[in-house]
Amino acid sequence: MPANLTPQYREAEQRYREAITAEEKYAALKEMFALIPKHKGTEKMQADIKKKISRLEKEMKQKPKTPISRREKMYNISKQGAGQIGLLGAANSAKSSLFFALTGTDTVIASWPYSTSHPVVGMIQFQNIQFQLIDMPPMIREHTEPWQWGILRNADVVLAVFAADSDPETQIQAIIEKITEYHLDNVLWVTTKIDRLPDGKLPRFSVEAQFTSPLQLVGIDELSVAIFDALNIVRVYTKQPGKNADMNDPVILKKGSVLLDAAYHLHKDFAENLKYARLWNSEHEGLRVARDYVMQDGDIVEFHIR
Repeated sequence: MPANLTPQYREAEQRYREAITAEEKYAALKEMFALIPKHKGTEKMQADIKKKISRLEKEMKQKPKTPISRREKMYNISKQGAGQIGLLGAANSAKSSLFFALTGTDTVIASWPYSTSHPVVGMIQFQNIQFQLIDMPPMIREHTEPWQWGILRNADVVLAVFAADSDPETQIQAIIEKITEYHLDNVLWVTTKIDRLPDGKLPRFSVEAQFTSPLQLVGIDELSVAIFDALNIVRVYTKQPGKNADMNDPVILKKGSVLLDAAYHLHKDFAENLKYARLWNSEHEGLRVARDYVMQDGDIVEFHIR
């Protein structure tokens, strides 16, 4: 029997391969076990994951409890919403102002460096879904601790923030060094304080960046759209025969996911007993689709099971 591993499982597996610490490996394995389809074709894989989890649990119990390990555990932020976004930037890059503009959640916004001293979590409302945004202490050159990079490595998207009015290229190069050093993926560049630039044409940088002015709420809607695109997800809606779909409660899937992935996301019984499904979108009305149909953002699906 084929394993039929989902894109979400493959991503968790990739995180396990790239993990450095035992804690990162353990979190990835737990996610893999939760996501792996539970059927006869994956029994050997399930057993292997369980063995690795058990081995890591023993290893972590024997590991001395250092101040850093306790702090890493303290700031192990569970993901919520359709994606987790981490903020990376230097002191006075308007990172916290950007956090407030996107979420409306209070954090420390000040003109002096290092005003944010611990992770602050808020939610970005984007149409009918939310993204989780994490603001953290400045992370360039000094004032950097290992747990901060653990949070960013676990995030789905990293917003690399630099101020347009304060030697931006030096900030960009410092961020690139850290991105390379800590193997951060899926980075979205954001420049702030464009209101402080002389009137006229916006500058060009060595990276392609979203232009914002958090205090004036300029570019915030466009940045939310860019975050959605960077997450590489689609929203799929389900309906029962003869009823309308709930358009406020989408199933969130990675781009490239197929109909069977959507069924597994709801319940393994939907996938294992799927007879057929019908599709509604801007082009189709009740079209019968196959299990390997690639889901598109906004699709509405009606599952029929045996």
